[in-house]
Amino acid sequence: MKIRPEILDRWPEVSARLPAGFDLEATARLRGAFTRVREIKNAETLLRLALAYGGLDMSLRETCAWAEAGGIARLSDPSLLERLCKAAPWLGDIVAALIAEQAEVPAGRFAGYRLRALDGTSICRPGADRTTWRLHVGYDLATAQVDQLELTDIHGAENLQRLSYAPGDIVLADRYYARSRDLRPVIEAGADFIVRTGWNSLRLLQPNGEPFDLFAALAAQKEQESELMVRIHEGLSGILCVRP
Repeated sequence: MKIRPEILDRWPEVSARLPAGFDLEATARLRGAFTRVREIKNAETLLRLALAYGGLDMSLRETCAWAEAGGIARLSDPSLLERLCKAAPWLGDIVAALIAEQAEVPAGRFAGYRLRALDGTSICRPGADRTTWRLHVGYDLATAQVDQLELTDIHGAENLQRLSYAPGDIVLADRYYARSRDLRPVIEAGADFIVRTGWNSLRLLQPNGEPFDLFAALAAQKEQESELMVRIHEGLSGILCVRP
């Protein structure tokens, strides 16, 4: 069994980063996460247990042993699981409050632009052999902070529309986001994108509308770097001009 004694004294640092003015006790009771004092004495203890279990790679049994060893709480595995399940909406409120607080910080800029990275990660429930949930994360590179989150089930595909945009934003994403139907809304919001793409992910056209031969263009390449203007065929909706 793996116990992490070194984290017992880090709570003051963690609690100092909670949203200003966020009342743990009141919000936990309002959400039904904390309704009565038994093994867990207050909402702060419940949050510590949630962070230990969710963020420190400990099992339910290890978390319970860790809590008892540190004099934090004494409870069984099933009891902890039940408490954490009931606390899910409340934990979501804490994350939302943190994101809202960060959104009030002036966006960092690079040469007048705000660089934002978008990516998704798969989460599997215990015992699952495939993805159970997918977490979509927007990250502001200048402030080094997460600025948007969305949690979906396995059917929540990765796409650029998971973020909201403002003029001057440049979103950075990998090849899974290279879908023609998702690119135009970014530009229509006044933002731009830098997206990796596979050789056949997008239907590329020349500026005059003729088919673009990627392999011929690469064969004709003389320098290590170059820039070509192309268009992206959007099916029935039209054609989008981009610079790869």
